[in-house]
Amino acid sequence: MGSGKVFCIIGGLAALLGTFLFSFVNPAPGISFYGIGLFLNLIDIFTSGDILGIVITVVILIFTFAGVFILIGIKSRGLAIVGSLFAILLSVYILLVFILSLPAEFSQYVVVFLEFDIVDGIIPLAVPVGNLSLGTYLLLGGGVLGLIGGIIGPD
Repeated sequence: MGSGKVFCIIGGLAALLGTFLFSFVNPAPGISFYGIGLFLNLIDIFTSGDILGIVITVVILIFTFAGVFILIGIKSRGLAIVGSLFAILLSVYILLVFILSLPAEFSQYVVVFLEFDIVDGIIPLAVPVGNLSLGTYLLLGGGVLGLIGGIIGPD
């Protein structure tokens, strides 16, 4: 197995774990920003009638599948590169919103990830690392590893 495939597998799994198992930010006990929270909020978002909010939510929804794109990149290096760029962009957006405190026009869309914990203390896993949680850094690391794997290629 080529080293590009190994990087894509590790990067894709890290991005999937960071998105769906770990929280991005844990502002209070029992409340987290995480990928499953986006899916739990989809009905409310699509019935709100806010066209711009719906479009941006669809874009964010595509970005949450970055780990899947990186894993598909085992066969196609183009998808690995696109998926890793999605993962990097989503994690940098979360980093900018919560560390630099972007203006409300840019940071209001991160609320789509906000939801109560499914099982308190278990799903999502809230491992604080500074001001954020481990999920943000796993997503960023998975994106970087997927980008390296996509550049190297599957062979």
